[in-house]
Amino acid sequence: MSGVSSPLIPESVDVVVVGGGGSGLSAAVSAAKKGLKVALFERNAEVGGTTIMSVGSFTAAGTTFQKRKKIADSVDWMMEDMWKFDEELLTNDAPHLRRLYATHSARALHWLQGLGVAFAGPYPEAPHRVPRMHNVIPNSKTYGVRLLEAAKRAGVTVITGAAVDDLTVDDGRVSGVQVTRGGKTSTVAARVGVVLASGDFSASRALRDANLSVEAATALPINQDALGLGHEFAIKHGAGTKNMDMLFGPQLRFPVPEKGGFLDRLPTWKWLCQIEAFIVGNVPTWMLKPVVKSLLVAWMSPTDDLFRSGGILVNFRGERFGQEEKPASELAMQEGSTGFIVIDESIAKKFNGDPHYISTAPGIAFAYFSDYKRGRPDLVREHSSVEELAQSLHLPLDTVKASLEGTNLKAPFVTLGPVLSMLTVTEGALSLDENLNVTDASGQPIPGLYAVGAIGQGGMLLKGHGHHIGWAMTSGLLAGEKLAEEANTLRVKK
Repeated sequence: MSGVSSPLIPESVDVVVVGGGGSGLSAAVSAAKKGLKVALFERNAEVGGTTIMSVGSFTAAGTTFQKRKKIADSVDWMMEDMWKFDEELLTNDAPHLRRLYATHSARALHWLQGLGVAFAGPYPEAPHRVPRMHNVIPNSKTYGVRLLEAAKRAGVTVITGAAVDDLTVDDGRVSGVQVTRGGKTSTVAARVGVVLASGDFSASRALRDANLSVEAATALPINQDALGLGHEFAIKHGAGTKNMDMLFGPQLRFPVPEKGGFLDRLPTWKWLCQIEAFIVGNVPTWMLKPVVKSLLVAWMSPTDDLFRSGGILVNFRGERFGQEEKPASELAMQEGSTGFIVIDESIAKKFNGDPHYISTAPGIAFAYFSDYKRGRPDLVREHSSVEELAQSLHLPLDTVKASLEGTNLKAPFVTLGPVLSMLTVTEGALSLDENLNVTDASGQPIPGLYAVGAIGQGGMLLKGHGHHIGWAMTSGLLAGEKLAEEANTLRVKK
């Protein structure tokens, strides 16, 4: 996000926020609007984090969007439906936080609307029993732009290029942070509390190796800056952790187009976003499909059904290296975690109409082979023979022939790729109580330390579209409110 100044690092504030993604910006704005003096530190040159790399869906229950369409919903229903994504896995993972999210999700979405973030929806996504998925307009960068504007209006000191190296602790209470910028390290006191909003640890090789399977640890992180630094120094000071070995993935992903998708190129002017949201909210779904398909071929994962229908994966040497039972995990173990999907003309025709699609935006649109051929010509190659296939991809002919041996694939062939094995997010987080206060291994709160977003999932596993963004924004809003309550408590004690 542009437009971020880098003022002097203050000696003390009420609240320090570590990380400038969606959850950190939300926490900073929420706390500042409650009258607290807030400083936000972002290690990178711009704010936005993983939030602005996402599709941007926000799943919430009891919204005005639902009420306008006479969709009845409830907190209990949303909790139950989130468990249905994988009941054995999700049940009792962190029910206190799941209820907190479901209870306040609609309020958080409407709070964002009040800051100028535009949404359309709701859209269905099974196993949610009613439509709950609200899509940001026009793209996820809007979160960063609107929240940064709100932070400036609220008086938040936003400092980029500043890495928080550690927490400071006095008499058992987290009292501030150590920050390095331009080679100089400073200590910033936080009179009320420190909020960790440093994201997940998908780009930390040390934490991945220590907690994840070999395949997951080897996959490519979508956000190369998700280094898990907040996890590391919080754990050093006694923070407990939950579900560090859990994640949903890795996933197969095509590289994003060099110029981005159509939606990524749209301006994020507030007035334009509102007009776009009005149009999206008032036209038939079928009219949106061409636009949504641009998003699908730019961002979404190819379906594993391609392999169940006979497609195979080969690496950059043209070798078939597995049986495609878990294609993303198998590809992760190959050099560069990168390869190609090989299908033939009959499979391409099969995936050119219902019910077979290559990628989908639930409830809105499907992207078929022809959509990829038209929208991503950089990914789709057609070959009349195995010789042409090998020559086109600069692969040894004998190796390609050996890879096709024993399959049902016949010329003419189609290759899709390159395709990558990637980690979207890791689910492991610090343990939290219902006040978003970080707790130690025994469940006791660590005074002055809070966490939001990915690092603050507290053991809650967020499978499905819209849950990570929903929790990031909801937890940020709630943390700011909790800090204001804590400030009042501290004043009373004094």
